[in-house]
Amino acid sequence: MKIAYAMINCNRRDGSARAVNEVAERLAKKHEVHLYARKAEDLDLSNIAWHRVPGVNWAEVIDFGSYYFEVNRRVRPGQFEIVHTIGCNTQRGNVVTIQNIQPAKKLILDRLGRSEKVSPARRLTRWMYLNATCAAEKRLYQHSEGHKAPMFLPVSRGVAAELKKHYNIGPAQVRIVPNAADTVRFKPLSAEARSAWRTKHNVPEDRIMAIFAGGEWARKGLDFAIQAMGHLKDVPLTLFVAGDDPDRARFTQMARDSGAADHIVFGGFRKDMPEALGSADFFLFPSWYEAFSLATIEAAACGLPVVATRINGTEDFISPGENGDFIEHDAAQVATVLRRLCEHPHHLKIMGANARERVEMNYTWDRIAQMTEDAYLAHLNSSN
Repeated sequence: MKIAYAMINCNRRDGSARAVNEVAERLAKKHEVHLYARKAEDLDLSNIAWHRVPGVNWAEVIDFGSYYFEVNRRVRPGQFEIVHTIGCNTQRGNVVTIQNIQPAKKLILDRLGRSEKVSPARRLTRWMYLNATCAAEKRLYQHSEGHKAPMFLPVSRGVAAELKKHYNIGPAQVRIVPNAADTVRFKPLSAEARSAWRTKHNVPEDRIMAIFAGGEWARKGLDFAIQAMGHLKDVPLTLFVAGDDPDRARFTQMARDSGAADHIVFGGFRKDMPEALGSADFFLFPSWYEAFSLATIEAAACGLPVVATRINGTEDFISPGENGDFIEHDAAQVATVLRRLCEHPHHLKIMGANARERVEMNYTWDRIAQMTEDAYLAHLNSSN
């Protein structure tokens, strides 16, 4: 097959981009693969033809708009059998990976944005970006008579439901193709490596360590994790926060106000996420909205139980008591669940092993690449 991928910036830091890198590298061994991207980082280009797409990479809405205009101009109808777009990056896409549905995400961000302390310029550009991408999604996702429907590849059952709720997709085929983890890079640490990492980052061996990962802390519910720690000052639990946020000062003050600041470590952006995850005892993720968080799968690959809100992705992955547990957007309830988990550290290890096993069975990039290739063939053979 002759395949084109459309992704603004390809790297292994951003979840959506990482999925493109992993799948494109694998399929390029069998097919003719082209990549239309502004940047291509941490990507083996020996079998991939990279077409650099120029444009303005700031602000986000201009970054998207300039890429969208240029890639639509460069990729012509009939040039490729498969044009695989990540979201609404190009109107030319006939296979669409959906990491989130913008109108659904916008509802959450609009509500959380009222309490966020961000600059007026940032607030305006975010509003413009969300509205621009909502319009581009509608143009691509909404069924149009006389045109062959694209194939949609949402990353979770929840995203599939949101797709059908917000758009009339007509006869389009929908296949859930989840995110995955690099199970060689993300894996349980040896006792020696875990001890060394904890010593370096001042996390005592005799304390249970919960880890939270990501930016956009308001959307990912970090406030609930911090407030829960205020209820757990008598529990030998440390919360390690990996990532950063423009509103960091509000969250660090929240930690002080909770009385648990001594048990919360703000670790900043990490280049050692596999080691940070592998040094923890469970992954804590009280997010409001995700498609299927890559951090969740990578934490599980490191042998961590996933303790998260019941959102897209976690609903597909977590079996309560087996490989993690569900929490709510309520600090007292989160604290109750965490207290119970901390009372049984041996069971945390069992759940972590189960989480790793589930990743190995269902969430490897080799499996996702095969599912993606199967989807291409099904779309090409479809008459819709």
